[in-house]
Amino acid sequence: MTILLVIIYITFISLGLPDSLLGSAWPILHSVLNVPTEYAGILSFTTCICTVISSLSAMWLNKHLGTGKTISISTLMTSLALFGYSFSTSFWLLIPLSIVLGLGAGAIDSAINNYVALKYESNHMSFLHAFWGLGATLGPLILSIGLSSNNYQLGYRIIASIQLSLAIIQFFFIKKFDKEEKNKTKIIDGKEVLNIIKGTSRDWTSYLAMLAFFFYCSIETSMLVWVSTYSVNYLNFTPAMGARISSLFFIGITSGRLISGFISERIKTVNMIYYSAIISSLAGLLMLLNFNSNVSAISVLVIGLGFAPLYPSMIHRTPRRFGSELSPKIIGFQMASAYMGSAFMPPIVGIIMLKFGYKFLPLLVLLFSIIIIILTNIIEVKKK
Repeated sequence: MTILLVIIYITFISLGLPDSLLGSAWPILHSVLNVPTEYAGILSFTTCICTVISSLSAMWLNKHLGTGKTISISTLMTSLALFGYSFSTSFWLLIPLSIVLGLGAGAIDSAINNYVALKYESNHMSFLHAFWGLGATLGPLILSIGLSSNNYQLGYRIIASIQLSLAIIQFFFIKKFDKEEKNKTKIIDGKEVLNIIKGTSRDWTSYLAMLAFFFYCSIETSMLVWVSTYSVNYLNFTPAMGARISSLFFIGITSGRLISGFISERIKTVNMIYYSAIISSLAGLLMLLNFNSNVSAISVLVIGLGFAPLYPSMIHRTPRRFGSELSPKIIGFQMASAYMGSAFMPPIVGIIMLKFGYKFLPLLVLLFSIIIIILTNIIEVKKK
């Protein structure tokens, strides 16, 4: 394993670290800032929209800066944003900090995914996203160190320091990234990009595939933002315990992706989608029934296990559904649908939970999992 690959894996761990912080810190953070609970959706929406903007700019950034500079500068941006979160005493200051955080995260995600897709085998891509889950799992655990003493700032500063250290390491390997990039990278000119964007598909099931991504990322991000608040306000756990339950969700996703990576050759991709959605729907039902708090906490872990293979399996299935020529364009729109779900649903979920109760969160898991099963079935029957 080359030193660059080690840096890439560590970078993806660091990419996941901040993703679960807001939801875990919010039960205390909103009280400190004296703002309503549902305001978390504003910050989540801001970060997601800026991630979209940054991702769409990734090709321009790679062309002018290269992968090494892009990820080094972007990691530095996330570090500064997290330090800002730890010192801020105003909710409105968190909005520009969320802009910086989203811009940095989106550029890292796109640059590394593109680099790995060009230079490494497909199994590295699968395990790469599992390492993101490892980072997302460690984030709330690190934060809980500070939450145990009502000092969420400590957790933010620890993670910000990790990001800063990584940015310095990345900086020293910029030339090695650029050298490897020149050796193997295929240059895609503007005309080719335009043809991909202008390409059209008359297959109406491609829109159903986009919807499946929308529903999946809607509920994944909603769980990420709200499961800790759900645990504190509905299950009556302490904020520190709520952060640990949030970690259970990411433990499920991380371990599930590692397991699915090893067994994917034995199970058809479409069956993996069905099994995953069935597991998450049953776990959502268990969480909804709420036999007791411990069972509900375990169901959060199982939901993560169910969610784990859905995203990579749906991406992997795309060329086989629509053909390799159209798959770049369709995957692009699927990613756009995913980001839209991540951006818009958490604020909506927060408002609905405030008015109708926290049971809406597990109900959404159950409902959206069933919708994914239905959409997948329609697409696959049409293809047969």
